[in-house]
Amino acid sequence: MRSRADRTRVRGWLNRLRDRLQLTEYVDWSDLPAEPESPYRARVSPPKDQTPDDVELGRRDVVQGSMKVVYEIRCACGKRWFNPHLENIQLCPRCDRAVLLRDPD
Repeated sequence: MRSRADRTRVRGWLNRLRDRLQLTEYVDWSDLPAEPESPYRARVSPPKDQTPDDVELGRRDVVQGSMKVVYEIRCACGKRWFNPHLENIQLCPRCDRAVLLRDPD
């Protein structure tokens, strides 16, 4: 019984490893239209020599989105707050100390 569970676990690990090592096909952003006149559909399909028979291919709409970055700042006193701009020094609203910030990793 234990050996069957071990084999299943190893088989799952090998399948995930094989999936990570397969080639990835990317879509170049410059090929996308700036304002699509109709719903733009992208088809990402693996090469025919790498396509297993039991894989079902689908389609998805590609749209342009926007992103907003919000920084979370924490003071040594435990107070935290959020700011959309990264500033080097901010004042803590609780203890009124200057908090020196560094760039996020």
